[in-house]
Amino acid sequence: MPDIHQDSSSVPQGQVDHIGLNNEQLKNQLMTTSLIDDLMKVLQTIKNINKYYERLLLGIYEIVGFDRILFFDINRHDFTLCPRLWKGIDNFQKSDFTITLGFEGGEITDAIFLNRHLIVENIAADHDQFSTGLGSRSYIAIPLGSGTTLEHDETAAGRQVSGQHASAADAAADIETTAPLEFMTENERRKQTIESAYFKTQGVFWMDRINRGTPITSDDITALSLIITQSSIILENIHMYNALERANQELRDAQDKINKDLEHAQTIQLGLLPRNLPELPALTIKATYIPATAVGGDYYDAFEIVPGVFGIIVADVSGHGVASALIMSMVKVLLKTFANVNDGPKKTLEKINTIFQTEIETSNFVTVFYGMLDTNGHKLYYTSAGHCPILFFNKKEKTHTLIKADGLFLGIFPDMMLKESCVTYQPGIQRIVLYTDGLTEARNAKNEMFELARLKKAALKTLDDPPEAACKKILSIQKRFCGKNSEPDDDITLLVADF
Repeated sequence: MPDIHQDSSSVPQGQVDHIGLNNEQLKNQLMTTSLIDDLMKVLQTIKNINKYYERLLLGIYEIVGFDRILFFDINRHDFTLCPRLWKGIDNFQKSDFTITLGFEGGEITDAIFLNRHLIVENIAADHDQFSTGLGSRSYIAIPLGSGTTLEHDETAAGRQVSGQHASAADAAADIETTAPLEFMTENERRKQTIESAYFKTQGVFWMDRINRGTPITSDDITALSLIITQSSIILENIHMYNALERANQELRDAQDKINKDLEHAQTIQLGLLPRNLPELPALTIKATYIPATAVGGDYYDAFEIVPGVFGIIVADVSGHGVASALIMSMVKVLLKTFANVNDGPKKTLEKINTIFQTEIETSNFVTVFYGMLDTNGHKLYYTSAGHCPILFFNKKEKTHTLIKADGLFLGIFPDMMLKESCVTYQPGIQRIVLYTDGLTEARNAKNEMFELARLKKAALKTLDDPPEAACKKILSIQKRFCGKNSEPDDDITLLVADF
């Protein structure tokens, strides 16, 4: 039986050396891959662009082993490359290395517009800015950006086009041009390219080995390919993150401004509501207003027109928010302007409606109950323009009647078809409860509305209480019905008047 074991001494020395060299190369590749992986982990934690570029440049310098590295920003406005960071270059003057992006910019700009790395070797002393300025005889230029790819190319002569765009003309074709591409110069095409939305390159690395004098190998290109490709993806994510942060900050700033404006509007609106309601032997009024949002569209007021005659109003502008609040303020101004004893509630509301029809363009409408209380003659004149039913109580007999709408709401139709009514009352035993539909249409967890029937029961329980206490109890009953955590979907106004 033959011996399957082979004496290592019988293996040719050249083969042993070759195996050892391969093992050493494999170890170096594994080490480089591990270092690149560590670098990417660090880059993924960085959100600041400046720190990102600094760490990337240092990583390339340490991992791939170049003596000098320069990173150039692309200045789209000036159509130039501007040095941003460098390593291994003493007494470097940025102003000496601003490079035009035009064709005359040389191989470093070619690398950008060909969208690939370029290796430049055996440079004539007066041929290249990096030769004359830095004494470089060979270097590599590598674009950085989304879509950039690297191919191993030992010389500049074998330039090929790769990446998102085959050339400046291809990128330029993605945006509108003022002239056909075939009639454009190379520099015009380049300018079109960097203006294209598809142009994602962020800058370009320049690097050489002036001290070591060693050539750039395929292993170097492989390592650079990994670093540039992965870091470009991370860079894109950083830009997206920062853009999102800027957008979020702009939204936060805008929201803060809106909130401040709303707070100011709320202050103005609350200032439009009466600070002091009548509290006299002949008339006592209390009211509560709960807006659904910062500003709302409900309005109430009670004011003396002439001695002994008071105007009492509750109005509800459709919707809620700033627009409704503005219309509400108009109603207040117009009411105070037109209210007088010669014109009853019906004529006053008709005058206001005419102003809305001719001067104010809005799709919002207003429901209004407006009454004129004559405490001298013990009469209440009133009209209701589409407003919800009003409760009129006899506190002594514990009875009530409903005052229902007798016309259309204000602001939409030229003819509101209003009617004016009058009741004579016995002083000291009358109570009127006015409200907006936000009170009766509020819902509980079972989606049941509070409704007018529950409001009547609540109001009957409070007839022996003064108006202020009655308001609090009625709203407390309504809140218990809706639930402790329920917020109003619509503005709520409740006004209780004894006369």
